[in-house]
Amino acid sequence: MTRTSATRLRPHLEAFRDEHEIPALGAAIVTREGLQDLDVIGERVRGGGDPARLDDRWHVGSCGKSITAALYARLVERGDTGWGVPLPELIPDLDGPVDPGWAGVVIDDVFVCEAGLPANLTKAEMLTTWEDTRDLQEQRSEVAARALTRPPHRPGRFRYSNLGYILIGAVIERITGMPFELALRTHVFEPLGIGSGGFGPPPDLWGHGGRMLALGPIGLIDLGRGDPEVPGKAESDNPAVMSPAGRMHLALEDWARFHRVFLAEGGDFLRPQTIERLLAPAPGRGHRMSMGWAVAPARSGGSFAQQGSNTYWVATAMMDRSRERTTMIVCNEGRARLLRKTPHLALRLLADTEGMHP
Repeated sequence: MTRTSATRLRPHLEAFRDEHEIPALGAAIVTREGLQDLDVIGERVRGGGDPARLDDRWHVGSCGKSITAALYARLVERGDTGWGVPLPELIPDLDGPVDPGWAGVVIDDVFVCEAGLPANLTKAEMLTTWEDTRDLQEQRSEVAARALTRPPHRPGRFRYSNLGYILIGAVIERITGMPFELALRTHVFEPLGIGSGGFGPPPDLWGHGGRMLALGPIGLIDLGRGDPEVPGKAESDNPAVMSPAGRMHLALEDWARFHRVFLAEGGDFLRPQTIERLLAPAPGRGHRMSMGWAVAPARSGGSFAQQGSNTYWVATAMMDRSRERTTMIVCNEGRARLLRKTPHLALRLLADTEGMHP
């Protein structure tokens, strides 16, 4: 991929950074041919004076779910597994009895968050998992066993579930015989030439949280600019067991390499029909979520979108209506208002750069 002039992105990024007082902000535009534009502004740590760089790595949160889905799809194309397989058949070796209600739940249901799984680990489980030093494969197996010994709750209805993607990680570990993190590197990062991919907070660019929480009209909201979060602290990200759900970091140029797969009908990485399966939302559902993506509102100007945040970072990607270009926005601050505002910035960038050529 070739970097080109970033003059079209810079004014938008500067205005957005100044309005929301973000330490650092980055954006990229990718087309079927490759990277069209890339720019980064701001500083790695608020008040530190060290400028963010084009090759810095950014935490993309739940945007990593689409990367996990692409990994499973790659394994299907290799003949190692399949779609439509009942979940218990993919994790046959769990400790404890599997509730019979799971027999009708297939792996596809887990990817689109309709399996009947809880949204997250409980607060107590999160606290315990941060301190757990056991092998991650063992931890994911334990999470899967706890979940599947209980009956599914209203399967077939949408419930956004990070827990479901932990189970997908446990499935992938059984299919590949290796830890999820190594499987992702072997079957996705290396074939796509993604050298910056990793897990947890990136070491150089620090995340920032909101200063305080207050009760707003739709729940808790974060207020004010937060302090930087030291990357080495366990609590600076979700527990490592959650990597399949959203603990990935990578450079913008490498994230563009991944998104190009969806614009180029799979390129040399996946078949066109696999791309359509990954993007297709469950039929007849109001939420319109697919495997790591959500269908953008009809009047928005986008087709598919994804967002991620661990409360210290925000990442947003938006594909245009023609599915020819995608824009990616990354911030090293996790205030909830940035989750609401970055899609608008993404759409503005798509509109302003229309007609540009790589």
